[in-house]
Amino acid sequence: MTKFTVGAMTYGVRAVLCDLDGTLIDSAEDLRAALNAVLRGRNLPPVGAEAVRGMIGDGVPKLIERGLVAVGGDPHQAPSLLPEFLRLYEADPAADSRCYPGVVETLGELCARHCRLAVVTNKPVVATRKILQLLGLADFFDVIVGGDTLPQRKPDPAPLREAARQLALDVTDLVMVGDNVHDIEAARAAGMTSIAVTYGYHHRPPSTFGADRLIDRFDELLPLIRVLPSPAGAPVCHPHVSHKAHSASESIK
Repeated sequence: MTKFTVGAMTYGVRAVLCDLDGTLIDSAEDLRAALNAVLRGRNLPPVGAEAVRGMIGDGVPKLIERGLVAVGGDPHQAPSLLPEFLRLYEADPAADSRCYPGVVETLGELCARHCRLAVVTNKPVVATRKILQLLGLADFFDVIVGGDTLPQRKPDPAPLREAARQLALDVTDLVMVGDNVHDIEAARAAGMTSIAVTYGYHHRPPSTFGADRLIDRFDELLPLIRVLPSPAGAPVCHPHVSHKAHSASESIK
């Protein structure tokens, strides 16, 4: 597992893996807009703002399936509706999505400490890259592993191991941060330390996930991370942080 200093209560790592939806960004309204457009085309009622938050976290196919169940549709139609959903969603995936408080500043500080960063999400890669770009976060991340990068998605550990492979680091050099039990289960199966955020989208209390630590805000991550020296020749993060990134972060309180 990741090196843990008991006295200082810190984790010695070379990189941090971050979930996207519910951890770095609140994307519920954009996902709901695309889902409701698909449902409307089948003469089905819309999904409410609170209801959709309980449907997020297991990838787009599961989101569509849960949406159909919630409004009395046929969940078996979900696979056939996926292309339409992706077309609608990827056209403008960050119209109403925003960073959670402290995300931009924390990512910037981690980069300043020469900690490498990766996104490991169940969201498709195209949408993930576009969202990161639109919200001014793209330059922070060396690696992006999406829900369609591999045949497996979280809670399978394969996406986390793939991120480690692309970073050219051992899993013991990494920590996974996420809001869903699948993030924690994937980290455990990969032999990686995990930190769960208590906000975001989850289907049961984060205190039951079995994470190594819980944090209430993303910036509470900083005191927990002790960055180990990177191997010689490893890339160093020097992002240009846009004004848009700060504005997005400030919009969620």
